[in-house]
Amino acid sequence: MSQSLEDLLDLTLNTRRQRLQQKAAERAHTQKAIDDAHADLKHKQIKFSTEVRSLIDKAVEQANRHLGKRPERCEFRDMSGYYTGPLYVGGSTCNPIAYELRADGEKVGETLLVELTHDGMISGSLGSLPSSVPEAHTARVDFGWCPVSLDVFDATCASDLVVRYIATITERWPCATSST
Repeated sequence: MSQSLEDLLDLTLNTRRQRLQQKAAERAHTQKAIDDAHADLKHKQIKFSTEVRSLIDKAVEQANRHLGKRPERCEFRDMSGYYTGPLYVGGSTCNPIAYELRADGEKVGETLLVELTHDGMISGSLGSLPSSVPEAHTARVDFGWCPVSLDVFDATCASDLVVRYIATITERWPCATSST
């Protein structure tokens, strides 16, 4: 038996309305997922820029107090303000924390770059200040410090990061250990 024209029209229009409602529900679900991901990323960025930065700053302050007593006359200098955003696509989610080592006022070796990755890890690498070209990427050199989850990064991790950086720089740049 065939359906009447009216029944077919009603079925067609009702099906269309259901599809539109389904698509609207899918868009709302997708938008909620995007909003949730943005909120999670914002939370991680805030935690990185406050808690992680504070832990690293404390480790650097302690290191500078100790290094100031040594004949090498080394010190860490915060270089974070020279960076204006993520340094490479797919890498950092916000401005890195950056320190360079100075001996007798002169920069020694590469800059320590500490970054928050998109997967919520704190990574450390050696790099240099980016060039004046906005599209230029900062080359990174792994120095053997294993990335740590943002949720477990603590004072011990910050101290380990600073010590590993010093060990790497003094190995790569012997002038960092010469006394004057």
